[in-house]
This record gives sequence, C-alpha cells and structure tokens, in this order.
Amino acid sequence: HFAKSNILHQQNDYKKSMRELIKANKIKLTIYPSKANSLIEKSKQLLIKTKTYKSINTKDINYPEYLFIVGMPRSGSTLLESILGMNKDIHDLGEVNILEHAYLEWQDLIKNKNSKSLIKLYSNQVSNLVSQFKTTTNKWLYNYNYTGIISSQIPTAKIIHCYRNPLDNILSIFRTHFAEGNRYSSSLIDCTKVYLEHDHVMTEYKKIFPNKIYDFNYDSLVTNPKEEIKSLIEWLNWNWNNSYLSPHLNNRTVSTASDVQVRFPINSKSLGGWKNYKELLRPVIEYIANYDKYSYLIDQF
Repeated sequence: HFAKSNILHQQNDYKKSMRELIKANKIKLTIYPSKANSLIEKSKQLLIKTKTYKSINTKDINYPEYLFIVGMPRSGSTLLESILGMNKDIHDLGEVNILEHAYLEWQDLIKNKNSKSLIKLYSNQVSNLVSQFKTTTNKWLYNYNYTGIISSQIPTAKIIHCYRNPLDNILSIFRTHFAEGNRYSSSLIDCTKVYLEHDHVMTEYKKIFPNKIYDFNYDSLVTNPKEEIKSLIEWLNWNWNNSYLSPHLNNRTVSTASDVQVRFPINSKSLGGWKNYKELLRPVIEYIANYDKYSYLIDQF
C-alpha cells in the first residue's frame, strides 16, 4: 500500500494515493502501536531535569567540536548533513544514539557519586567510532530531547535545529514507511502531538541557551539556499566554500528515507505539498488550530 501510494503520488493522483496511504498506516499501526505518549513524556521530564543541572564552565575544556542535528524526521536534516559534509575536516557519525547511552551512563555514575563528566563519556563514545577528527556531526534527531543537557554539559557542542512547515512535515512523516522506530508516524494526530511537543521544548531551550542553538529553516533554505547556507557557515565560524551549495555532489552513503532526494540539487519541489492532501490533513489543522503560533496555517488551509 505504501508503494502504491508513492506511485499514485508521482502520477499526481492524490486522492487514490491518500486512500492507499490510509490503508498502509492502518495496517502498520496494528503491527506497531504508536508510542507517542512515552516520547512526549520523555521530552517533558528531560526539560525539567535540564533546569536542575549547573552548566559546566567553558574554561580549560579541551575537546573536539561536537555538532548535533536535531528535529523531527523529514525536516531537511539529511540535506543539512550533506551540506556540512562538504567540509572535509568533519566526520559524519550518521544516526547514532550514543549521546543517550553516554547520558544514562552519566546518571548511573552520579548515583554512585562518581564525578566523571558527560562530555568525557560522550567523547569516549565518539572515539569508539572515529578518531582524529576536529569536528563530528551526530544526526540522531531525537537528541532534541537532550538539547538542554547537551548545551549545559558539553561546552564544545553546537546544536542545529531543523524544522519546516508543520503540515508538510507531518504529511511527509505519515507518507514514509520507516524501517524501524518512529511508531507514532502511522497516526496523523500522534504525529501532530509529537511535532507540537518537540516545538515546545525546543522553544524553551532556545530561551535558556540562545547562543548554542541555530534555527535551520528548510523552507528558507530551498527558496534561498546561498543566503541560508552562508548564514549557517558563518554561525559555525567556518571558512566559506562554494561547495556547500552543491551537497548533491557529496558521495557519502545515505541510509535514510531521504536517500533519493539528496542526490539532486537543492530545490523547492516539496514545499506546499500538503495542499494536495487537504482532506487527509483536516484533523491535523483542527488540532493545530488551538495553538496561536500556527494560526496562520488556518488561513492557508
């Protein structure tokens, strides 16, 4: 059903594509029930915990630079990773959940009154995967839950938050047959709940750590790539190179649902795709209409 939906989508037969998509996700949801509530609760608890930690003094910190790409799936993160990967001095770790492993180890050590730092534990995790790189990128998107802890406990870290039009993002998640994880993806309302919770916690973290987090708007990127990429590179304090404008020439392996898209030059074809699925997305717009931040979407709908 996912395959049929994709074919019909390519043929611009969106009504039939929608029907197949509904069938696909209904079946998938019976096999893999949504875990949206546990993810949302995790976000809330980690936001509370963040406020209990004292930030590490940045003096005498001698560690590499750690870049974290966070956000929702299908938010442009793979394209961002390809852009950053044009810098030959960085190593792309891909989607590895090593930060959470380091955090859980850190929590156990704290209980046992061990003073080892989170940055040391994360550095050990990185060293197990790669060595002798000045900068690494970690694209485990759900590290958005740990944004505050990363910001306060890993002084050499920088966080890039990927986001896009929520209707495009939610639709894209619902249309994707993820190989594993992301179980909430088969429910439009659960997708919406997770999106809104992610948006809420990231807004809070940006208030607390404004200098540690960069807003990377996918919609702005694909409509004005040169300006947006230059702004990002400047924030990273990297030297400019025109190669950043041609991430499709990056020959690295991509193993996510975005593998096909990143092989083409930056383009705006995916913008406003939600308009072809208005009927499908009606429950989403009714839910999201309760949030003032997204009231502008009602007029577009």
